[in-house]
Amino acid sequence: MRHIIQPLFRHRLMPLLVLLQVALACAIACNALFLLQQRLVPILAPDGIGQPDKLVVAWNIASRGKPWPPSRLREVQASLRAIPGVAAVGLAGSLPMETSAQMNGDVIGEGTGIQADAAVYIGDHLREALDLQLVAGRDFSATEQGIDYRDIGINQSGPAIITQALADHLFPDGHALGKVVRIGRDADAARRTVVGVVEHLMRNKLEQDNRSNIDYSMLFPGVPGQWPMPVFAVRAGVEGDAERVRQAVKATITRELGVEMIQGFEPTYQMYADMRANMLAKSKAAVWLLSGVSLVVLIVALVGIMGLTGYWVQQRTRQIGIRRALGARRVDILRQVQIENLLVVGAGIVLGMLLAYAVNLWLMRHYELSRLPWIYLPFGAALMLVLGQLAVLAPARRAAAVPPVVATRSA
Repeated sequence: MRHIIQPLFRHRLMPLLVLLQVALACAIACNALFLLQQRLVPILAPDGIGQPDKLVVAWNIASRGKPWPPSRLREVQASLRAIPGVAAVGLAGSLPMETSAQMNGDVIGEGTGIQADAAVYIGDHLREALDLQLVAGRDFSATEQGIDYRDIGINQSGPAIITQALADHLFPDGHALGKVVRIGRDADAARRTVVGVVEHLMRNKLEQDNRSNIDYSMLFPGVPGQWPMPVFAVRAGVEGDAERVRQAVKATITRELGVEMIQGFEPTYQMYADMRANMLAKSKAAVWLLSGVSLVVLIVALVGIMGLTGYWVQQRTRQIGIRRALGARRVDILRQVQIENLLVVGAGIVLGMLLAYAVNLWLMRHYELSRLPWIYLPFGAALMLVLGQLAVLAPARRAAAVPPVVATRSA
């Protein structure tokens, strides 16, 4: 091993340059891959909404004075149901991909004590309008749907439908139906009994979501009171008829609430598929950008290691020839160059992992990003080790091809 390590200390500049390049590439790659994964999660995750091209969402509807009472909103909901071609109308405080208002709460499974931060969607006939797939239990009854809350309703007890992911998290035994979920940490917090489980329902706080909690959502029946910005979800019954329904929804809400809305604050009437595309547009752009950055970093590292190692091998042609003259085989020279590269790249990776955490801490402080999970460090290390061995392959083959006679020519 001495004949491998000694040249590294004798010719410090080239190994040091390779080490620093690997460290920088490792730090950038780890953080870029982490940010890439965060941006990909909402893009790839199912939101649970069935047939999004048939769902019209009316939002940014703001009351001029006091919030509309639930009875007034139900009148508008009835008018929307009367539109020809409408299959279902949901009335809610917020929806996935709709960011004008959000409801989230700390929920705790009674009996397990397991806690989660979950999105809460409160509204009337939401499961039907959103076409959520019920995998266990039942939908809310007509009596439950008819609840009108004096306040928002998040702190009221009653029934709840939760997602499969949240059910599995709060109740690992697999039996969530009939169990009670506490909304908040206080002893007198509201309690909701799980009556149904849906397959998926995405949260609307996407900037703080990850793969494990993006599906942590709950449905409460009823219409929120004291909520200034209601949302209507209108499902068209026939495919291809959604645009006509959208225009009818706009006309109906303008007729019913036009004079009661804030002037100059235009409501938004969109197909849910368009809402999702618009909401995720920045994430998709970031994915392309981060993918490009990662690719460029890896290519630059590959070319840099190859060039520096090739120059280093060329500088030591005479020493390699002497080793060949003393009986070293081609495979011995090949192995020596690869091991040297492994040692230098390994040292660069150690420095790079420390640098990756330092960069992540800086990003956390200035851009409120999440902490870099440790799993990205060994993944980045393995990637750089493979990259280093690929980069050194050509210079190592050239070194192994040096004939013993080179030693006598250089003497």
